[in-house]
Formats: sequence, structure tokens, C-alpha cells
Amino acid sequence: HDANQIARIAALGELSVSDKILEIGPGLGPLTELLLASGAKVFAIEKDRRFIDFLRDRFATFPDFELLQDDALAYLKEKDRDWSDWKLISNLPYSVASSILVELALGSRPPERLVATL
Repeated sequence: HDANQIARIAALGELSVSDKILEIGPGLGPLTELLLASGAKVFAIEKDRRFIDFLRDRFATFPDFELLQDDALAYLKEKDRDWSDWKLISNLPYSVASSILVELALGSRPPERLVATL
């Protein structure tokens, strides 16, 4: 990962301790680490089971970290959730990035901010 790029993504999120962040595809967690360092609550969705235990161990000391092992696009399509007080800040998986952004942006209550790279 490119540490400078990850720092730029986090900066564009204009993070504060009151923020709730949706991160899709955290992988090994370099962006997650910066998001949590801001004091924000992070809800991460990771499809790849190989990363789940690693992420749970890495961020075990962060009470504001929640991890869901699921297909993010399927989760978003499952029901219309209220994301209006959330920010999507994510390095999205290329194969589903467009679909995820469209699903969130066209929902009845989209996130207040979308910051994504591929």
C-alpha cells in the first residue's frame, strides 16, 4: 500500500471523533488504522475470510471497530439502511467499486460523504 495515498484518503474524509465510517474491503487495515486513530467509529466489511482473524486481532483494542465478514454489495442491497450520518471512506475493491458507489449514492439515505479510491 502507498502510505501517502492512504493518508490523502483519510484527510479527504475530514474526520472527527463523532464520525461513523463505513470502510469496505479493509484488507490488512492500513486505512482502518488511520480512521481509528482519528477517534471515529469504523464499521468495516471484508469479504475475504483470510483477513478476518488478522483484522480482529490487529484492532482488538479499539472498542469503536466493528468488522463484518460479508459481501459488501450484497449487504448494501439486502435492505435500505440509513447511512445519512455516516461517511464512506474506502479503498474499494476494483471489481465492485462502481456498483457499491451507485448503491450507496442512490439509496434513500446516502452517506454524507463518499471518499473512495480503487
